[in-house]
Amino acid sequence: MRAVLLLCLILPLSPAQADLGTLTVPAVAAARAPAVAPPPFIQVIEHEVPALMKEARIQGAAVGLIVGGKLVYTQGFGFADHAGKVPVTSDTVFVAASLAKPIASWVTMRLAEQGRVQLDKPVADVLSPWPLAQSPFDPRLITIRRLLSHTAGTTLGGYQGWLDYKELPSLEESLAGKTHGRGAVELFAPVGVKFQYSGGGYTLMQLAIERTTQRKYSDLARELVFRPLGMKHSSVAMTPEVLAGAAQGHGDDGRPVPMRYYVEQAPSTLTTTVRDFARWMIAGMEDTAGAHPLTQAQLAQMYTPADLSTPRAPDEAVYGLGHFIERLSDGSTAVGHDGRNQAGFRANFLMRPHSGDGIVFFSNSRSGLALDRVVCLWGADVAKVDPVTTCKK
Repeated sequence: MRAVLLLCLILPLSPAQADLGTLTVPAVAAARAPAVAPPPFIQVIEHEVPALMKEARIQGAAVGLIVGGKLVYTQGFGFADHAGKVPVTSDTVFVAASLAKPIASWVTMRLAEQGRVQLDKPVADVLSPWPLAQSPFDPRLITIRRLLSHTAGTTLGGYQGWLDYKELPSLEESLAGKTHGRGAVELFAPVGVKFQYSGGGYTLMQLAIERTTQRKYSDLARELVFRPLGMKHSSVAMTPEVLAGAAQGHGDDGRPVPMRYYVEQAPSTLTTTVRDFARWMIAGMEDTAGAHPLTQAQLAQMYTPADLSTPRAPDEAVYGLGHFIERLSDGSTAVGHDGRNQAGFRANFLMRPHSGDGIVFFSNSRSGLALDRVVCLWGADVAKVDPVTTCKK
């Protein structure tokens, strides 16, 4: 869920509108371009991040800043390993946990564009026998669109993961309850009534996609998202080989913790770098000419709040397709997501698609949650409001 310190920036939203884009991908701009004065917010990052890392005992972090559709700054802080011998750089691979969900939205939208899946068709049509336990609510109302927006009425917010890769269950076994103590995914509420964050729903969607396409989800992510965008160091296949090149996670006490493995890739698995993820962020912005493997209309769908059959509660999160949606204090719309897992990783990004501005950080410490403050400060900066009142420590 989005961090509490960001919620103070939220105001009511209206649906987004956009025009169609094209399919080519631009190169990410070099960090700190010499011909342009560095954005003032870089000074905030370089002051706040080391201070927060020291205070919260964060082992390592990487930060990227996007201004006007260009990656203008990337920087590593601290260390990727526990021994302090491997400095974090802009190319350090981190585990980004639930930042897999916005990637999943891209995979699904690209499949829909190709006519390989249908967003509003019952997933029960391709899932026989039905993998969830019997429920008083109608499972035939569950669609990919509802699963992407966490409005399908399904349970299980997140996953514990497995220490041994060889113990990974199948997707069907995971849905039935082989989740290392997290329980089975259930249909607990009527479809389309309310927002309920559900990693389990994304697992159900992953199974539906794999059944429909007869392809591994990890292969689809590589072919439809990572390869077109030039994300050479990104994957949702968290195998031992992939994780061998990633940073080491750390607990709240600063000690290293073992890696975790997940079969639930759509909700839970993403390894990436700041540079790679910035490429994806830029491709999701409105004014980066020629940057979109998706059309502007598809991006608008992802950034539009999901329809509900009942009024949204005042404190209820606003979510589109794979993205939390926030209204900054100046009235502009921002989208983003955070991620965390049991292996000691934290991540967060927030961006304004219409202006081409954004920020992202990855950390290899559970206490990296403290770096959410930098994201809040960025939101205050682009909205031109006093950070003292919006980003209290």
